[in-house]
Amino acid sequence: MRHFLASLCLSALSLSAASAETLGTIEATWDGADRTWFITSGNGESQSSVDTTAGVMDSVTLWGNPAETDLAATRDVVELSFVTMRGPTGKIATSGEMRYLLNAYQDFWDASEEGRTEVTLTAYDRSDTALHLAGTFEAKADHAGESRDVSGRFDVTFPLE
Repeated sequence: MRHFLASLCLSALSLSAASAETLGTIEATWDGADRTWFITSGNGESQSSVDTTAGVMDSVTLWGNPAETDLAATRDVVELSFVTMRGPTGKIATSGEMRYLLNAYQDFWDASEEGRTEVTLTAYDRSDTALHLAGTFEAKADHAGESRDVSGRFDVTFPLE
């Protein structure tokens, strides 16, 4: 019963919306093919987020949907998260994690352990109304006894309220 309810909730989350707004993209080579995933928002909802309330640190989660119209896909998703903080020459990214969701959190490639995902910021531009982040990532993901090296880049602009 619990699996049925979880599947039902995930199915509801994966509904597409034609009004999805693209905030940015994640690009990487996956399974030998160059791919693009879309960071989207719609009606004030998004699986991606940035929390800037700490002031000196930002918590960032990028949810890369396989289609530009998806708000919260649960299959073929790249999830990249990290924390930004002040470094000696500007903002740096720490605590990187990456997952490639084959079937939600039931079946996924995982690079969430410390040191398995390195994120490098190439842009951190904050205004009163938006935060633009861009960078690259390198991850070593594991799944069912296999390991895969993944490298990619991201570019996203979050509206700030």
